[in-house]
Amino acid sequence: MEMTYSISEPECTFYKLSFNEWLALPASGFFNFNELRTENHWLHLDHAHCLSALSSRVAVAKVGKMLYKLDGKQRQTVWLSGKSTPPEYLMAQIIELAEADFNALNAEVEQCHWETLSPHERVKATYQSLGLNFRSERLRGGFIVEALDIALRGRPRALQDKRLAAERQELNLKKAISLLSPELMLIENLNPKSPIFVTGVLAGALIMLGINKKTEEFFTKLNNQQGQVKEGFEDPVEGLARAIIQSQRDGPLAMHAQLSIELCKKTIQAIGLWEEGVDSSKYWRKRALCGVDHMPYIRELKRLKLINDQRDL
Repeated sequence: MEMTYSISEPECTFYKLSFNEWLALPASGFFNFNELRTENHWLHLDHAHCLSALSSRVAVAKVGKMLYKLDGKQRQTVWLSGKSTPPEYLMAQIIELAEADFNALNAEVEQCHWETLSPHERVKATYQSLGLNFRSERLRGGFIVEALDIALRGRPRALQDKRLAAERQELNLKKAISLLSPELMLIENLNPKSPIFVTGVLAGALIMLGINKKTEEFFTKLNNQQGQVKEGFEDPVEGLARAIIQSQRDGPLAMHAQLSIELCKKTIQAIGLWEEGVDSSKYWRKRALCGVDHMPYIRELKRLKLINDQRDL
């Protein structure tokens, strides 16, 4: 890295960096989100030799003794793809930043980026930040926001009463996923099937696992469709499986949120019947599950997780 010149207003220094030196620099948060130019823009400049100085100019932040890339992500992608030949050297504008300013910049950029993401993309970003690696189709796509809302608030966000202190704030996804990550991992280990672990069932599973109910065997049988019917009587696994199928048949899109709540209630009821044991008169039944009040279970979950005073959970 070779200094070429510096100027005092604004305070910065220009260095001549080899492409490999620049490539090895860590990226700042700003590096990922500050360019709107397309790949074609940079490919065009590759053939406009009179403007090569533009494509080989980059900005770099200096924080203490560390250097961080501030821009050039699109060009890096193009250069590494082999579609364009990287320059031998880059002209880097070195901007010195205090550590506090650099951290504030990264935090602001991260928040701006977070706000542009769809709910399931926010979930996947949270997985990554927490080091959670889900392989099952049901969890890896990130479509769990409604289930989290039901498990911690009793109903999806669309049905929550924003006038109430307990529901005024949106669920903090990062905190919610971190809080319920042990339960999510238990469900992941079942290789949950998407048609079985629909929103309401997933919510019920999170609640019951969260209050330390030993339900892995129940959900394994449900996932593998191993419910039993004897002389017209269903066991709890079969009863819940039938409720899932029925909700998918009869539920119009406008009723999706309410049906998810009902399935959560039926999931909790089925687990309660399962705990009664096969010899109990309550275990086998002809009548369809009607569900139980799920709110006492949610209150128990919050008590055990020590989050009763946290308004964003």
